[in-house]
Amino acid sequence: MTGFLLRLPALLFRGVVRLRNRHYDRPGATCAAALPVVSVGNLTVGGTGKTPVVAWIAERLQERGRVPAVVSRGYGGRAGAGPLVVSDGSGPSVAAEECGDEPFLLARSLPGARVVVGSDRVRGAAEALRLGADVVILDDGFQHRRLRRDLDLVLVDANAPFGNGRLLPAGLLREPPSSLSRADVILATRSEADRPLDALAAEVRKHNPTAPLLRAGHRGVGFFDAKGAAAERPARAVAFCGIGNPDAFRGDLERAGVALAGFHAFRDHHSFSTEEIARLLREAQNEGAPLVTTEKDRARMLGRVPKHPCSAILTWRIEAAIWDADPLLAALDALPGREG
Repeated sequence: MTGFLLRLPALLFRGVVRLRNRHYDRPGATCAAALPVVSVGNLTVGGTGKTPVVAWIAERLQERGRVPAVVSRGYGGRAGAGPLVVSDGSGPSVAAEECGDEPFLLARSLPGARVVVGSDRVRGAAEALRLGADVVILDDGFQHRRLRRDLDLVLVDANAPFGNGRLLPAGLLREPPSSLSRADVILATRSEADRPLDALAAEVRKHNPTAPLLRAGHRGVGFFDAKGAAAERPARAVAFCGIGNPDAFRGDLERAGVALAGFHAFRDHHSFSTEEIARLLREAQNEGAPLVTTEKDRARMLGRVPKHPCSAILTWRIEAAIWDADPLLAALDALPGREG
C-alpha cells in the first residue's frame, strides 16, 4: 500500500527531473569554470563509495603534478551557499559540524588538496581557483548540472545499480537509468577484480554504449586509534556507524576476522550525541571489547568523546581499489590545463 501511495510523488519527481535536464541540455545553460572539472556522482541515494573514489582521483592527480580542489555541497554541515574553505591544503580549518563529515575527512586525508563546500558549486570552483587549484573534483556532482564538467564519472553499485528501479520517493533513484547517457566513465563499485560484469554491462549499454565500464571496490587499510596511529586488529568489537551502507562496514569487519559483540547502524550522516557515545562505550566496556567505527563517523565525533575508562575508539580505514584503472587514468591525463 505504501508503494502505491508513493507512485504519484515519484511521477511528479520524474517530471521535475525531466524538465531540469532539458533545461541544462540547452546550449549555454551551464557555467564554465576557469579550470577543468571532474564530476564524481551516482544515480541513487545512499552509499556507493564516492568518498574513497574522490580521494583516489585527488591522489592520482597529485601524482601527475596537479593541484586538485574538492568542491562539495557539504551535506550535514552548515555552510549554506558558501563558499566555505575547509582546507587550503594544510588540513581542515573548520569542524565537521560546519562543513560536513565527508569534506572534513577529505581535508584530513589529502595533504595539499584544497577543499571547499557550499551549495553554489560555481562559486566554489571560483574559490578553488583563488586558492591555487588547477583542477576541481566535484563531489556528488552528477545532478549538479549548472557547473560544466570536462569529465563525468558515475558510480553504480554492481550489486544493485538502480535500486528497485523506481525514482524517489518510491525508490532510490535520483534520475532514471537513461541519464547514464551523460557519463564519460562508469565505475561499478563493490565489484571484484576477477568478477565479470556481463549482466550489468548489458543494462548499462542500453543507455550508454560507449563509456568505459570499470570495476572497482575497496580494500581495508587497517585499524587506527584516536591519534591516527595504526592499531592491532581486535579479536572482538562493538561496532557502530551512520553511513549509507552499514552492511558494507559490517562485512568489512567480519572479513577482517573481527567477531562482532554488537553492531549498531544509525541513519546516514547521523550526528552522535555525547549520551549516545557514552552508551556505546559502556556497552563495549561491558563486553570487554573495543568500540569500532568508520572514518566518516569518527570525523563527526571529534570533540564529543566523553571521559570514560573505555574512551579509546578504533577507526576502520578503507581506500578505493579500481581494478580497471587505465581508461580512467587516461581520461585524467587528458584533462586540459588551467585557463588564463
